[in-house]
Amino acid sequence: MVLPIYKMKMIYGKKFSLIAFFLVLCFAAAGMRYEYDANDFATEVISYVKGTGAVLDYISGKPFDDPNRALDRPTVDTTGDNWYIPVSSIVPVVGVYSAFRSFELVSVGRGGQLILKFSHPVSDDKNNPYGIDFIIFGNAQQKAGQYWLNGIPATFIIGLSGAITEPAVVSVSQDGNNWYRYSNGPFADSFAPTFGRIYDPNYPDANIGSWNQWWGCPTNPTVPLDPNLTPASFLNKSVAYMSQVYGQSAGGTGFDLAQSGMEWIQYVRIDVNSDPNMPVPEIDSIADVAACGDYKHPFPDGDINEDCMVDFVDFAILAQDWLAGSDWDDLATLAGNWLYCNWECE
Repeated sequence: MVLPIYKMKMIYGKKFSLIAFFLVLCFAAAGMRYEYDANDFATEVISYVKGTGAVLDYISGKPFDDPNRALDRPTVDTTGDNWYIPVSSIVPVVGVYSAFRSFELVSVGRGGQLILKFSHPVSDDKNNPYGIDFIIFGNAQQKAGQYWLNGIPATFIIGLSGAITEPAVVSVSQDGNNWYRYSNGPFADSFAPTFGRIYDPNYPDANIGSWNQWWGCPTNPTVPLDPNLTPASFLNKSVAYMSQVYGQSAGGTGFDLAQSGMEWIQYVRIDVNSDPNMPVPEIDSIADVAACGDYKHPFPDGDINEDCMVDFVDFAILAQDWLAGSDWDDLATLAGNWLYCNWECE
C-alpha cells in the first residue's frame, strides 16, 4: 500500500525534505516507454461465429464481423462520432469515449463465439502485478452524465458512477479442446474502460493534431489496472484524474489463471448465449500481462520492493535507509523510473 504523504512526514521527519529534490528529478526524467511487440497480444483467430443482434457501424454502415480486429493491441485513437465531434477528427480513446468503429472491434453476437490463440504460452506468473495474467479489452465505457467533446480532460467531470458494459463469458485452454470457464466472472467487455494514451500535458503528442495539449504517448496494454477500482472510484473526478490513476495501464478486464488451476494457457474463448435479452459484446484485444522479473520485463530500476512499480513505497524505503549508505545516484535511479514521470514519445 502506498503511504500517504502525511504519514511519510511523520515517519521520516527531516528525511522527507528530500522529496523536493526527488520530485525535481522525477519530473525532469523521461520514464521507460512501452516497446510494442505483436506477440504481447493474441495473434491468431481459431474460429469465429458471429451470432445475432450485432449492430452496424452507424458512420460507415459496415458490420462488426472481422475477427481479426481482436488481434494486436487495443485501439489507441478512434474517430469523431459525427454528432459532437467531426468524424475526420482524431480522438484518443479515454474512459468516457471508447472505440466504436467496425475497423477497431469485432462483435460476438447472441449465440456467437470467438476463439483466439497466443503465439506462446501465457503463464500464471506470481510476478504479474495484482496476480493478473491476461487482459481483455472491449469497449466498456464509464458513465459520465455529459458528452465527451475531445476537450480539456482536467475540466471534464464524471458525474455518474456506473459503467456501460456488455459482459460475455470467458474460457481458457492449453490445447483448444479442454476448457476452464470463468462462469462467475470476470467477464469480457466489462469494467475497466480503455485509455489509449497517457495524460501528459508536458509532452503532448503533436502527431494527433496541433489541438492536442494533453495526451502523450500510448499506454501500455500489458500492465493491468488495480482490480479494486470500480466505476464509483471516479465519481465526481475528472477524466485527467482517471487517466492519472491508470498511470501507464491501458485498463481492460484482468484475469488470474490461478482461478483456472492451469499453470499456463494459449487459447481464449468468448461465448455469448442465445438469450434475446443478452447484450452483444465487442472485443478489441487480448494482452499477455508483462511479468516483472523475467528476461523480457525485468523489475524496473528503483523498484526496491519488487512490486513491479516505482512509487512512494520505494521512496519511503530509500528514505528510511538514507543514512545507511544510500546516495544521490540511488535517488536519481528511482526518480528516472518513477511511474508518474512524463514519458516522451518517439
